[in-house]
Amino acid sequence: MTALFGVRIGGQEAEPLRSAVEEFGDWHDRSEPAVAGARYSMLIPSAPLRPGEQYRFEVDLDACSGCKACVSACHSLNGLEGSEIWRSVGLLVGGGAAAEPVWQQNVTTACHHCADPACLAGCPVDAYEKDPVTGIVAHLDDQCIGCRYCQLTCPYEVPTFSKRLGIVRKCDMCSDRLAEGEAPACVQGCPTDAISIGSVSTDSLRAAAAAVDPVGVPVRLVPTAPVSSLTAPSTIYRSSKSVPASAVAADDHRILPASNHPPLVAMLVLTQLSVGALAVSQWTDRLGAPSTGSGPAVVLALLAAGFAIGASVLHLGRPLVAWRAVLGLRHSWLSREIVAFGAYAATTVAAAAAEAGIVSRSFAPYIGAAAVAIGVVGVACSAQLYAVTGRAWWRLDRTLLRFVAVCLATGGAAVGTTTAVAVWANGSAAPAWSSALWVVVAVPVAVVLGGLGVMVLRHRLRPGQLGRSVWLLTHTLRRTTVLGITLAVVGVVLAAYASLGLASGVAAIWAWALSLVALVGAAWAERNLFFTAAAPDRMPGGFH
Repeated sequence: MTALFGVRIGGQEAEPLRSAVEEFGDWHDRSEPAVAGARYSMLIPSAPLRPGEQYRFEVDLDACSGCKACVSACHSLNGLEGSEIWRSVGLLVGGGAAAEPVWQQNVTTACHHCADPACLAGCPVDAYEKDPVTGIVAHLDDQCIGCRYCQLTCPYEVPTFSKRLGIVRKCDMCSDRLAEGEAPACVQGCPTDAISIGSVSTDSLRAAAAAVDPVGVPVRLVPTAPVSSLTAPSTIYRSSKSVPASAVAADDHRILPASNHPPLVAMLVLTQLSVGALAVSQWTDRLGAPSTGSGPAVVLALLAAGFAIGASVLHLGRPLVAWRAVLGLRHSWLSREIVAFGAYAATTVAAAAAEAGIVSRSFAPYIGAAAVAIGVVGVACSAQLYAVTGRAWWRLDRTLLRFVAVCLATGGAAVGTTTAVAVWANGSAAPAWSSALWVVVAVPVAVVLGGLGVMVLRHRLRPGQLGRSVWLLTHTLRRTTVLGITLAVVGVVLAAYASLGLASGVAAIWAWALSLVALVGAAWAERNLFFTAAAPDRMPGGFH
């Protein structure tokens, strides 16, 4: 009789089919303890961590074949969705010059469980924690609101957004397996033992990340990766081969636009329009505005702020728990921005009430000044929350300049429009200061366009982040760039036409209104480019 699960071959019964687990169990039982231990103890530490140490991935580049078994193992064990990737495999290439052989190297990468994780520092809801014993950076799914800010703050772009769940998720080094003395899925799945788990002192990680090479170049995990000083990543890549100076990621030539975030575009443009309109109206009030005062401008600022806050909620994967976004006030610039603009909206309501006479008008100047001050803080928080990501395109001075320019240009056009309406409705003469209002619009636009021109000339043929951003602006995103510049120029010309007395009455209203529309459109285009033209350094295989 044929044995169970066996087959008869040549009149004899073949051996029953056996699983890989059964085969391994038999091998392990037959082997000497020292032999089995030598093969498997090297994959995870056999001794407990000492104080000040943490786990880390250790990668033997010489052993990595690029088979992506680690990717499949991670995806299968963690039950990831089709669009979710927690581990990827890329390729480094180099050499090929005279007397330099062609060189290539596969690189497997996942979360680096940094000593100073930027995802944790930036999260507004404290949905990340770094285990004090193991050093593993874990994501708390139940805390996440799906704001995706961690995707921007992490220089390695590790967190992955799940549309189905409305949250981000990431590698936790299979901490449940490590707790039971088992290696993570990617480690066990690698057929060449290229990945293992080791331990390292967090102080040494920070010291190594802050170091520079003899010519002053910052340390990176591998060529073209983000600089390690941003987060002090723990992963170590070892190789017995020398790395050519020309080594780059094989996909380094792929200069693709980054993801756009329309709700954030709306939020940034409208908050800056709001703050700018309120600030310019408070300034013109001191110079002597029409009899209606700054009331219409305050109402416009309030409406813009309300739409901005509403738009920002649309960016969340779980908008019903948006209230949690203030929990990270101590460390997250996003939480600070939310608190600042929440206070700004409340103060602007009070300013509108004072202008309407609901609150004594004697308080109006003080309430308005307070609202402007809080709004300026909110704009500064907006600039800082992008600057801390380490992207050159979002460097603080560049970002703050663009944000302030939008405030002044759109705010000046908004006040010009409301003033023109007040002058026409009251039949009064235009105030003396209105002839200079176009300067408030023109100067910031000229500064931003001039700065953009200088950056294009300086970096159009250079490698690096800004070189890639310039290439995007002048090639892939060229239409948006041209549209933004055209609308900005049209807005300035219309403002000058209305402000210098070339138009009056209804014509002046139309000129200022169209100027406002053109400048808001220019700001919208610029803010789209703000997100899509960011071209950060990436690990090999960083494009999923």
